[in-house]
Amino acid sequence: MDYLKTIRKIKKNSQIQVNIMEFVKQYIDGCSEVIEEGKYKIDEIYETIDEIISEILENMYHLDPDLRVLRDELLMTVRLTECLKIFDWILLYLVIGSYKSVHKELRFMLESICQAFYIDFNHFSSSLDTKFEVLKALGNYGSFVGSKLIDKTKLNKSLKREIKEIYGILSNYIHPSFEESKLLLKRIKKAKKDQKETLSSIIYSKKFDEFSVNKCLLNCKNVKDLILKINIKFNEVYKSNEIP
Repeated sequence: MDYLKTIRKIKKNSQIQVNIMEFVKQYIDGCSEVIEEGKYKIDEIYETIDEIISEILENMYHLDPDLRVLRDELLMTVRLTECLKIFDWILLYLVIGSYKSVHKELRFMLESICQAFYIDFNHFSSSLDTKFEVLKALGNYGSFVGSKLIDKTKLNKSLKREIKEIYGILSNYIHPSFEESKLLLKRIKKAKKDQKETLSSIIYSKKFDEFSVNKCLLNCKNVKDLILKINIKFNEVYKSNEIP
């Protein structure tokens, strides 16, 4: 396989090893600078993410007792558990200044929870293996993401509207857009003011930015609120026997 050939090439070529180690060193040095610049925000970041994780865990614990028995066959359970792990990564991303990664992960969480709601609702009695096969099949149609996915769910209109609004905001930070480019533009302007090469300011992306941190934390809270609302709604439709 190609990656095995690459590994063998690295082992044989000491210069490649040196280049990789130099890259790793530069990356770590860049992260260290971000951490140093933003150390006054680390407590707030940690406390916010820790509170988010605690709220999700509590929400999962207070699931309907009959539904808890079936949790191992629910795609909702899998995705909620995955969200806990992702928020751990988000904590790291915020500390080292990888803000775009935060928005990408948050958007993934919203989509994955909506997919899980749809599949668990429409294929409730199926095994977890079968549900993943359904996910694969629906994914092949190319309309099982974004607004089209949200519209397919049996969520109420106001909740769908909330999800679409936050999803759209997150997408602005993922796709090439003015929102996504704000921090880049800020670095370029600073480079011009300092009479530095603008190309260097583009390449060097590891920079602490308090505005971006605050925006990320706000979006983390918003996504957490939506995740909880979706899980609560699933609990409600189960208890009211609305699931086919």
